[in-house]
Amino acid sequence: MDTSVPSLLLVLWLKSLLNWLVVVVQRHYMIRTFSGFFCISLALIDSLLSFVLSAIFYLEDVNISGWHFTRYYICLLTQIACFIYSILHWPVFLLVGLDNFWTISSSRNTSWTQKLTYIAGVCLLWILAALYVFWVPDVALLLGDDEKHHCKLFSSPQTSQVLAALLLTITCVVIYSYAPFEKWRVPVSLHSTQQYCLVCLRRVMHTLLSTWASFLALMIISPLIEMDAHLQLNVVWLSFLNSFSVALALCGHSFASNSKKSDTITDVFCSWYFCFTYGDDEWNYGQQSGHIKVTP
Repeated sequence: MDTSVPSLLLVLWLKSLLNWLVVVVQRHYMIRTFSGFFCISLALIDSLLSFVLSAIFYLEDVNISGWHFTRYYICLLTQIACFIYSILHWPVFLLVGLDNFWTISSSRNTSWTQKLTYIAGVCLLWILAALYVFWVPDVALLLGDDEKHHCKLFSSPQTSQVLAALLLTITCVVIYSYAPFEKWRVPVSLHSTQQYCLVCLRRVMHTLLSTWASFLALMIISPLIEMDAHLQLNVVWLSFLNSFSVALALCGHSFASNSKKSDTITDVFCSWYFCFTYGDDEWNYGQQSGHIKVTP
């Protein structure tokens, strides 16, 4: 799709502002997970891209250390960013999911070593994505009309793929958790344990959907809007992926019949508070309290 350069710059700055707003408001949680560190890196890269493109647009002719930049490079740099952003959805989703599964299973505090690992992993992910874009011969730039100040941009198919996978998973979990328990015909000894798991699945899905229902509706209709690839990868979308991966990790963790501890998981938007007490004839569920206890 064709986008005018002034509109492109305005949208980029608005996206950067939204990214930093979420990062600053949730700054205490951003430095605890891989998702948080990647959100910070995305906000930094978006801000740098917005500043560079705005400088080229207003100065029209920029020389930086022997590099000569004109308005022609606005479309070129934006398309390169679109290619890089478009291939990051699946890798980021998988890495965020693995990190949350490991965090919930280990229940350990985030150490400096782990934070350095997150930083190194984020940097490596950006570098590999950039190398992939520059080395793959199938990548072709679609340059726009420089005189009319228009750029030809594209959307990312990975966004729709990830969203479809998430919706399918949520649908399957909801159907499983609300299906009649008697139809599963499990042994009597496992009846109470599986019943506990079903209750947990319902609570997890209710928390996720009640928090992200409006955003999910927006993402479902987003293909009709034709958002550019550099807009589809944003901090709010990454926060939703993180919430979903936490919910999925909790669903898997609920099947661990040996779990006899209280779990408190807080991501950027959802606050999860679950108290598992496996006994002979009861399962207690801790309701959310006004004071949120944070255990990374």
